[in-house]
Amino acid sequence: MDNSNVGRIKHLLVKHLMGDLQDAEQKELDQWRALSESNEELYRRMSDSRYLEKRYADFTKAVHRSWENKGRKSGLWRWAIVSLAAAAAVLLVLFLPYFSKPEMKTFSAPQKGVASLVLPDGSKVWLKSASSITYPVKFSKKAREVSFTGEGYFEVVPKESEFTVSADGFKVKVTGTKFDIKSYRDDKRALTALIEGEVSIIYSDSLGVERQDRMVGGDLAVFDKKSRKNSIVKSNTSIYSAWIGGVYCFDTETLENILREVCRYYGYNLIISDSTVTQKVLSGRLKMEDDASEILEALRDFLPGHIKLESDTIIIQ
Repeated sequence: MDNSNVGRIKHLLVKHLMGDLQDAEQKELDQWRALSESNEELYRRMSDSRYLEKRYADFTKAVHRSWENKGRKSGLWRWAIVSLAAAAAVLLVLFLPYFSKPEMKTFSAPQKGVASLVLPDGSKVWLKSASSITYPVKFSKKAREVSFTGEGYFEVVPKESEFTVSADGFKVKVTGTKFDIKSYRDDKRALTALIEGEVSIIYSDSLGVERQDRMVGGDLAVFDKKSRKNSIVKSNTSIYSAWIGGVYCFDTETLENILREVCRYYGYNLIISDSTVTQKVLSGRLKMEDDASEILEALRDFLPGHIKLESDTIIIQ
């Protein structure tokens, strides 16, 4: 972490403690928290008033001893204000460098395409268009942590250290498995389809209580980002990774969600003037290699007169 970023995180953490964060600053802090377990650990400590008071008391005792030993010449007490904000600032100055994130890389899939990469531990990831993953150049021995947005298919190499994917509002924790995760920031829900192995979905519910739901092969987890509820059902999870082979499969999916998927892939905008039409449910498959106009033509067969393409915008009327 460069010095400018360290200073920025210190500033945000102190503002968080004082309850003075703006929405944009909260999102920035949440993104930093999602980068690693150590960042999240520091955040939790800086939110614990009892921890701060105890650590600050220890620190002030040490400063007082130093001040007395130097004949009260150092003047260190002039800047020490006994408050939680001061405690947070002192602790951040002393300890934040030890929680600095490792060197990170971000990999993104191109528009209208699928990209793949091999992570430092040998695990493989495929990313769909408008998706990206951030990961360390080298994983630590204790944990393998990545942050992710969009849709991706993971084949995680089994190791003693757990592999954690931090997405929008929840985490997927595994040791070795194959699964597809879909969590775009503008989606109302996130999907995790487990092909084989076992994973745990970790999230905080509407009351802020941390939950951990276990999944086994063939399970589909549907996480509602607004209500903070997660449900797990049995499903033909293999269809959720069919996009790797160039086929987009959808089973009882709303037209709105299907069109948002098409728009992301082809880089189109979406305008909805008739919301009742977009809630109609469809099942089927589309070839991702086809031109967008061909895909829309197929959808028009289901809803004639409701779907229109103008330049780079799909209009539902």
